[in-house]
Amino acid sequence: MNPLAPPPRFDEATFASYRPQNPAQATALTGAQAFAERVRARYDGPAFLRWLKRDASLRSGLYLVGPVGTGKTHLLVSIYRTLHPDVPCAFLHSSALFRATETPETYAKRLAASYRVLLIDEIELDDPANEIRLINVLKTLGRLGVTVAATSNAEPEKFMSAEFGRDRLERFISEEFRRTYHVVFVPGEDFRRGLAKPGKAWVGPLDAAEAAMRLAFERDGDTKLWLHRTDLLQRTIETERQALTADLAAHDALYLADLRTDSTDDALRLLRVVDDLYTHPSPPVFHFTAEVPPERWLSVGANASGIERGVAEKFARTVSRLHAMCDVQRVGAARGSE
Repeated sequence: MNPLAPPPRFDEATFASYRPQNPAQATALTGAQAFAERVRARYDGPAFLRWLKRDASLRSGLYLVGPVGTGKTHLLVSIYRTLHPDVPCAFLHSSALFRATETPETYAKRLAASYRVLLIDEIELDDPANEIRLINVLKTLGRLGVTVAATSNAEPEKFMSAEFGRDRLERFISEEFRRTYHVVFVPGEDFRRGLAKPGKAWVGPLDAAEAAMRLAFERDGDTKLWLHRTDLLQRTIETERQALTADLAAHDALYLADLRTDSTDDALRLLRVVDDLYTHPSPPVFHFTAEVPPERWLSVGANASGIERGVAEKFARTVSRLHAMCDVQRVGAARGSE
């Protein structure tokens, strides 16, 4: 499998299969299609003729931004499918860019040597080291003539309102997004809530919830793993992130007991596990128990730090993915339920 191609989860994603739920999504679809066609025109034909038909309106790339579950990744994958294999394209999750050990310039030059287009899914700008790395990668790619399209859940203006990294983010937005990228907002409701769910969750008093999940666990004939929340969080401390993902993905089914977050740190560790497995080529089927539904596991107050708000923004995506993976069933009366 090509590691720089969209994950198998999006094998059916094309412009034709994208179903806009509102006028803004229809506009985003039209914009993404036009972007893909302009990119194809930019790189089509002999290299010595490309400068003659360079489209100045294309700028350096496209930035699709909006809440979770509105189809931004679907549109990004559709761009890839429109261009590949005629135009050399690389598709990667932002975490791969941030985990790379090369310098930003070396990393960008290596990509530019093989690809004319880079598609980056789920850019997150809540860490100063990642921000600096991303800025330098994008600047280098721009100098080398590589076109970039990216998605993010965070609107630039909301990042700028955070206390954390305000000046750095303001420069990033003015220099890299607002000046050189088309910023397209993709609003709407979370479509993942309506998807068929391979897994199941039991929400309510833990004794009843665990009894229900234990019964499903005993009936499950696949390779499976049962972990309590504390054991899972401990593994995130003791095991390197990619190794942990591979270990968990080696099972057909994953049963997680008593999921909740007692701190921002817990939330960050849990979201990394869920997000890494969600984007894995062969993820296990998720099952879990909890006293309250995922959307109530993490909340931040008005006085929360920029880091806490940044984690909360990312955790909203994790909640969406949990609902996409698991059919949530109430067991009894959940604590604090309304």
